[in-house]
Amino acid sequence: MIKTIRVGDVVGFRTFSKAIRYGEVTGLLVRGEGGRPSRRDEISIRLKPDSRVVMVQRWRIAERYDQKRLASANNRHNSDSEV
Repeated sequence: MIKTIRVGDVVGFRTFSKAIRYGEVTGLLVRGEGGRPSRRDEISIRLKPDSRVVMVQRWRIAERYDQKRLASANNRHNSDSEV
């Protein structure tokens, strides 16, 4: 279970067919005591590329990419393509 998830992060979550879908976190509903992460937390995700919003529980989240990592990956990709 990934504990640190913020609005704006890009995450990957497992579907019931075990495939991983990706999207951007648009909202969090924390259900743990004192605002602590728990498996029952509900996370709203805007799917990429179709922009539908789905709600998944925290235990389904498999990967998290924060904006800094995505920006640095895009910069590396862009600099590699310039020749």
